[in-house]
Amino acid sequence: MAQVTIRAAEGCAPDSNALWDSVWDAERGQADWAMSDPDETQNHGGLRAKAAIETAVVLQLFTDKRVPSDHPLAYLADGDNRGYWGDGIDVRTDLGEREMGSLLWLLERAPMTIAGISAATWAEQFANEALSTLVDQGVCVRIDIAATANEIEGRVELSVALYGRDGAKVYDRNFDVLWNQVAR
Repeated sequence: MAQVTIRAAEGCAPDSNALWDSVWDAERGQADWAMSDPDETQNHGGLRAKAAIETAVVLQLFTDKRVPSDHPLAYLADGDNRGYWGDGIDVRTDLGEREMGSLLWLLERAPMTIAGISAATWAEQFANEALSTLVDQGVCVRIDIAATANEIEGRVELSVALYGRDGAKVYDRNFDVLWNQVAR
């Protein structure tokens, strides 16, 4: 009997990157997708796929994580505990995965001081919790997060920096997150 060899990849173009970028628009204060760049030859007319770290940071920070009922700020959820639906399907703890997102959404309508603690301190804690999965999964080795409260404008400015194994900064972004205060 003759041996048949199947060479599935022969003559085929390389696979395109299916993980498209979330691009932060600081002016509008939201993430969106962008069309591919001309140099992405295998991705003409597709969505840009060049900034996996940026996308991971934006998804982790701005996906609404489910707030546990015993969390000290759970009352800010107004009965809507939110949460990413995919967490109910597949969270691979053996790969360092955990629930997607952050609790930053709790601060959207919160006062600048909550339970005697500055909203900036809460924002730093929530961002650290959300982004620590990037360290666990080997994306970076260190994360620096700083939040500054601007009480006059009623907003918190969040700064995120990630560092690689060689100590070099691999990501650096400032997010101006606006809180619509309901109490002062």
